[in-house]
Amino acid sequence: MAGESSRAREGSGRKEVDVDELLRNLNLHGEELNDVVLAKEEVRRWPEVKWLAAARVLTRKPFSMLALKNTMMAAWGPAHEVSFSEVEPNLFVLQAFCLGDWKRIMEEGPWLFRGCALMVEPFDGAAMVPEAPHGVEAWVQIHKLPPLFRNKEVLSQLASRVGKILAVETSPVQTRTGPFHRVRVKLDSAKPLTRFVPLAVEGSGRMLLQVKYEKMPKYCEHCGFMGHTYLECGTGEYEEAERQFGPWMLAEEAHWKPGTPGVRARFIARGGSDKMRGPASDRGGRTAGCAGPAAGRATGGRGRGKWVPKPSTAGRKRDSAEAELSEPGEELDTASSPLKPVGEEGNGDTSCLARKHLDMDMARTDDSEAGQMPNQGAGVGKVPPPPPAYVTPSEKKKRQRRMDARFEKSDKDSVRDDLENVPEVAASMEDRPAQ
Repeated sequence: MAGESSRAREGSGRKEVDVDELLRNLNLHGEELNDVVLAKEEVRRWPEVKWLAAARVLTRKPFSMLALKNTMMAAWGPAHEVSFSEVEPNLFVLQAFCLGDWKRIMEEGPWLFRGCALMVEPFDGAAMVPEAPHGVEAWVQIHKLPPLFRNKEVLSQLASRVGKILAVETSPVQTRTGPFHRVRVKLDSAKPLTRFVPLAVEGSGRMLLQVKYEKMPKYCEHCGFMGHTYLECGTGEYEEAERQFGPWMLAEEAHWKPGTPGVRARFIARGGSDKMRGPASDRGGRTAGCAGPAAGRATGGRGRGKWVPKPSTAGRKRDSAEAELSEPGEELDTASSPLKPVGEEGNGDTSCLARKHLDMDMARTDDSEAGQMPNQGAGVGKVPPPPPAYVTPSEKKKRQRRMDARFEKSDKDSVRDDLENVPEVAASMEDRPAQ
């Protein structure tokens, strides 16, 4: 990839030449070799270039700088624009323009691009080409440390076996598998991952403490290096016994440092393929509403709610036929729900319904004998009759039109009968010309 960038390219009728290649063949003279020398004291008095960093993706595969920039912008969510420029193949210089964006980029990693770590280190801007970053900052868990050794001094010595120490938390975190201590280190990308750290007291045996990694990028189960999987290591043909590293080195996402952005895709080379943990897309280490150790930006979401499946309506009965009622009006003759047959309402329900029917009949008889309307006077307190069936407005209009047509026809027939019974009127109607 480097050879392609240094190769001369033809574009828009103008030939581009690599300046570094020219310098190796040109003979410089005179003012071209007269250096402008700056005193160190003078340089120290100048204000530092703020929030400048060098970045590199830990991968051997080619990729587009535009894709990297878009992915990181979506993952960082900066308040201001972050400049992003490529100085060499897979070597970038980026600059933030506010302290909040800078702290997020430098302290909330590791950031992932297509499952690989984006290594970011501060750059003072004193060189044309910055030194390529080679460390991956990550939170690491040291498990089952005996209570006597739970102090900062011992934890620092143990963390130094994993990587360069950045922060140490002395308070243990309790889990169902036992307590652990969390430290933040910078992992050397040129060394394999550390699986255990040894601890021994003089005169006693050695204790091996397991190390687990939070939010790990793609790594190899065969050689233990980050940046590729075991399928991409050599020929990729390795038996289970040859893979000395594995997913047991990864910490559960629920036990990550609170505030750590989650990941949308976890590349775990296992069983002969790269398996995903979580949704299949990757946006630099954010999750789409996934439940991580913290909410909001900690989980990478944008306030999206959790999807809840709509409850099934397969068991609901919508009419009298589905409710196993023999007649359409049968559901109106009972005080039970029309959604289930009367025989399924349990022991004693039939006698209860019979008493309700008897009470209703008695109430109507008492009311009629007293000369009152049903459900008034003596019938108060009894079970009222069921309400009339619901009729839609359109059906009401149809019924009204049918009634109007019927009344109009009956009126015409009655008028014609009356006229036929009066001879004088009938004769005058016959003599009247038709209109």
